[in-house]
Amino acid sequence: MSARTLEGKSPVLGIIISAAILGVIIAVMEEGEFPGWGKMVLCVLAAAVPQYLLSFVLPGSLFFVGTLVGAGCAMLAIMATCGMGPKRAGIAAGVYFAVGLVIGLIMNVVFRA
Repeated sequence: MSARTLEGKSPVLGIIISAAILGVIIAVMEEGEFPGWGKMVLCVLAAAVPQYLLSFVLPGSLFFVGTLVGAGCAMLAIMATCGMGPKRAGIAAGVYFAVGLVIGLIMNVVFRA
């Protein structure tokens, strides 16, 4: 979801849902428990803030640049907070952004005005 479409929506709810999705992805990959809300919120914010800021600076046709930067930042945050290696953290961040893209496309089709 681009920054321009966030007007009027609750960003806190989006952060909580995103943290839950990322936490489930990491828990499945690590075959363990949910890593914790604080760590997951930190990872989601590390991914979302650069993506959000770049969406204002770059033209709409370059939306993927913000997504790639956000995925890279998410990977670094996952490595720092969850102790995962770069390959596994990159996979987790990639799956997280793929799930987010699919959910965004579905929401766009369902709630198209």
